Amino acid sequence: MFNGYRNGHDTDLITTGIRQLTQMDVQNRSLSGATTVEALDFLDRIDQDADLIVLEYGTNDAATDWGIKLEAYEKNLNLLVEKLRPERLILLGPAAPDPHNPEITQYYGSKRLKAYNQVAKKCAQDHGIPFVNLVAAFANLQNISSYYLEDGQHLTDKGNKILIDVVVNAIKAKLAL
Repeated sequence: MFNGYRNGHDTDLITTGIRQLTQMDVQNRSLSGATTVEALDFLDRIDQDADLIVLEYGTNDAATDWGIKLEAYEKNLNLLVEKLRPERLILLGPAAPDPHNPEITQYYGSKRLKAYNQVAKKCAQDHGIPFVNLVAAFANLQNISSYYLEDGQHLTDKGNKILIDVVVNAIKAKLAL
């Protein structure tokens, strides 16, 4: 989600959008298609002196064909939080795909996404981290398919605006503490 996927490749749409709204130095270390398994392997890519880290994993973890078991997601997510230091984190739950796109929804049942989202929320609560519920952010949109690209998983400009806005709001709230 954070790679602003377009026309078969990643872009800097999300990074630029967050940077413009926060006037902060933003570095995007997201990994397309990654689960928490790969995230643990790439911890060295995260600046150990970063003041704030937005962590979002769970969408690919929850996929039935390429994801991981809920228990492994919970363990990995907690390990990521501990290694990255909770005091500088904002945790986002998994994102739901376009509910009207059967090509992608076949891999994400609503019960499964809800369970992974609950694990992320509990992890955030247990560690005192602000939590952003991406499923809720997109749940009640009118004409929801217009927020997703044709693949049903990646976001259009309208969808990216929502993602950027919820992340920026979480950043501003965390920094106001």
